[in-house]
Amino acid sequence: MPSAPSPVESARFVFAWRGIPVGTVSLSLDSQAGRFTYTSRHLHTRGEHVGERVREVSLEVQPGGTVVGRTSVPQALWLWRGPPVLGCVTGREELSGREGPHCVTAIRGAQVEGTLLGQPFTARHDEHGRMVALEVGQSRFTAVPPGQRLKPPPELFADGLPVEGESGPLAFSPAWPVAPRPGWLTAWRAVEARALAAEVHAAFPEKGPGAADFHEEGEGEAGGCLAHASRFAAQAAARGQRVALVHGLLVVDGGPARPHAWVRVGLVGGGTLDLDPTSLDPVTSETHLPLAVARPGAPSVEAGERWLALLRGEHRVVRLSRRE
Repeated sequence: MPSAPSPVESARFVFAWRGIPVGTVSLSLDSQAGRFTYTSRHLHTRGEHVGERVREVSLEVQPGGTVVGRTSVPQALWLWRGPPVLGCVTGREELSGREGPHCVTAIRGAQVEGTLLGQPFTARHDEHGRMVALEVGQSRFTAVPPGQRLKPPPELFADGLPVEGESGPLAFSPAWPVAPRPGWLTAWRAVEARALAAEVHAAFPEKGPGAADFHEEGEGEAGGCLAHASRFAAQAAARGQRVALVHGLLVVDGGPARPHAWVRVGLVGGGTLDLDPTSLDPVTSETHLPLAVARPGAPSVEAGERWLALLRGEHRVVRLSRRE
């Protein structure tokens, strides 16, 4: 006799900010007990310490999905078990408790478009009506298939990835192609680009990860590599120059490979120059390993997909011998 289906349904998503994975979100609905649980595990930094912050909210819900005693529906539940229909409902952000209009304005096949408390979103659902991807501003949530092993994003920052080999240029195995000179780069003089890198470096008295990393133009006094690269790009744009953000890994003193970001500029006469405004150290093939290049302010879809592949363990970091 076949067993009865479980009353509990769950899903897990990787949360990425501007293409960089910084945490996971797990959803669970116990239809028998009428309980929906939202669990967030995100990168958390304090000084030099890099760790994980866990936040969980559990809500009693009615069969129709609304929170018991209220007319609102949990935001993630509304998106996940859909797709939602055209029109608006009162949604509730799980962690903040903030409530307001959640609207679907267009349905294009498996894709749903609308607004969450006024902010535009795009979601994709599978053939069973379950959400597999969500984009809201610079944030992207990607579903993790059941049973798939995944390195938690905070561990990627805290522990890094092992590097195989003792010397030689860094590489991914299997290799990934990275555009050497994206078409949007403008031609710049190296001396001017280096001067801007030094200016940006000096503008951050605190070099650890901070609020500036979550601002598109790297505004603030405390920030890590993403803030430095973003501010460089913004100030270059103010001078009429277009540069690229480079997502990649950094290896220091024989240690593991950890997530890092720097910039790539086009040079007068051809070629490019990679600069690391965070440290001002030279960008070399033995210390910096590019993962993907992205246009500042644009969605970093390719970078996000490649970061996920690293979390799944599909690519290794190796050092190539000089003969390879």
